[in-house]
Formats: sequence, C-alpha cells, structure tokens
Amino acid sequence: MNQNRIQIRNVVIVSTLLAIAIALDVITGLIPGLNLSMPLGGRLFNISLLPIIMIGIFLGPIYGIVGAVTYGLFGFFYDGYALSYFATNLSEALLVFFLDYIVAFGALGLSGFFKKALDSRIWFSITTVVVLLIRWLSSTIVGAILWAAYASGSEFTQNLMDNVNQNAFIYSGIYNIIYTLTTALSIIIIGSLALPQFKELKLQFGSN
Repeated sequence: MNQNRIQIRNVVIVSTLLAIAIALDVITGLIPGLNLSMPLGGRLFNISLLPIIMIGIFLGPIYGIVGAVTYGLFGFFYDGYALSYFATNLSEALLVFFLDYIVAFGALGLSGFFKKALDSRIWFSITTVVVLLIRWLSSTIVGAILWAAYASGSEFTQNLMDNVNQNAFIYSGIYNIIYTLTTALSIIIIGSLALPQFKELKLQFGSN
C-alpha cells in the first residue's frame, strides 16, 4: 500500500473513531446513571474518551493528538462555551479554549507514545491513567484560575471550597480528580474486556 493510500486509510480510521466517540457522548448523556456529572461540569463515566485514546494507540501520537484536539474542538462548540465566553470575556475564553479543550483533550493522543499499551491489561491501564492524569492537570490549572470563582454555584462545591480553606488549586484538584478517577476506571474495565479485539484491529490497521 503506497503512502497516500495509507494516509487516506488512517484519516478514515480517525474519522470513524471520532464519530463513535461523539455518538457515545450523546447516547450516554441520555442514559440515567451513565449521564451523571459533577455539579459544575465533568462527566463521571465519560466512556466516550475511550475511542479517542484508541486513536493514538492504533495510529501513533501524531494522529492521536490531531484526533484528540479535533474532538476537543467539537466539545468546545458543542458545550456552548464558544458563544458564551467569547461574547463576554476574550481572555477567559482563550484560557478555557487552550487548557480545557486543546491541552486537556490533546493529552489523550499521547497514548500513541505507549507502544505496549495493548500488550497487557496492566499496560493498557497505565496508558489510560497517565493520559487522563495529564488531562486532569490541565483541567486543575484552568479550574483554579477560573472555575473556582464559581464554587458557590452548588452546595457541594461550596462545601469543598470551605473544607480546603478557600485554596483554589486544592479545590480544583480534588474536584477534577473525582470524575477523572471514575472515568479512568470505566475505560480500564471496558478496554481490558475488549483488549483481544483491540489487538486484532491494530494488526489489521498495521497491515499493508
């Protein structure tokens, strides 16, 4: 298979996994239990991130990061932040755009650097945890700088802020780690069960 045909095939694979991720996001958002979210945002069982992580695992970090950032851009406009924040405060909008969407989602594409991700359930778990922790770090930073100001929006977040003595970084770190851990656990369980199928797909994608 020549280089052009390989690139076209890879673009099709990325597009397909993006479509699956978007479909999962919409469908799980309608299912009670799976649609549980934190008070100020953050899906507790965000299994739609699994196809995004798989882009990097299947095709490497370049396609992985491009695919993940593309999904982040979709999320940015789908969530409505593009309109609400650009309309009121450009600097806050850029901060949200860069850290909450470009960096946080782009981190998922770093799974492409983990060549052994499909060698075992342990390696798959390590890959998932590492990329989600990088995502957590980015979300924690923007949360401390911006979103902590909205802690009074719910009783849970206000109590959390009070319990950490109004420390925005600790508050943001705890808030974001909750849904990061539940999402990581969900993805690890599903991915571990599907590991043989993922291995077979990677072999097919890598064949000429």
